[in-house]
Amino acid sequence: MLTFDQLDAFAAAFSTLGRLQITPATPETIEQVVDLLDEWPEPATGKYTAAGIEAWRTSVARGESASDIHRDHDLLYGISAGAKVAPFESVHRSEEGLVFDEETLEVREQYRRLGLQAPRLNREPDDHIGLELDFLAQACVSALTALEQDAALTAERYVRIATEFTRDHLLVWAPDMLRKAEEATTTDWMRGLEFMTLGAIEAWTAAIEEDAQ
Repeated sequence: MLTFDQLDAFAAAFSTLGRLQITPATPETIEQVVDLLDEWPEPATGKYTAAGIEAWRTSVARGESASDIHRDHDLLYGISAGAKVAPFESVHRSEEGLVFDEETLEVREQYRRLGLQAPRLNREPDDHIGLELDFLAQACVSALTALEQDAALTAERYVRIATEFTRDHLLVWAPDMLRKAEEATTTDWMRGLEFMTLGAIEAWTAAIEEDAQ
């Protein structure tokens, strides 16, 4: 079973990264994230996380504007036009490459297993990379709540759901998509976001694999 501190760290990391993947960063968001880099919940020992932190610091040092970052985010993920790299699982996994395909509904069902619904239900396909990260964050929070209530078996169930979701969904498509997105970005901020997301997924996967042994 993952420790309380591990679950807390992953909940914080996935929640932050999920939000940044969905919504382009504002000046306030950038300031908040940079202020927290020294206290980032996941250690910077992994190559992706270290590269992500460096890219974010470089973004600030170079004075990348929120409007430049917004434009990069928009063009990368196709918020207002065609995407360079689609951020939806179904596009990468379905035979026809469609949004709102079978994978989207499968992710929606996984949220139901947690007793929740996707936070952007009917506004954003449930299999957006940001929502899949949010799913892991919510699973970790649910496990934390169970541990606080001395319900260890319930906590284990939530971790098991998150582990199955990681295996059946996130790992099947997200790492490859994130690497393509990193190569297609034009700002250090978005490059850092893709690296940080890869780092969090890498650390999470290592943790749940160790827990399963």
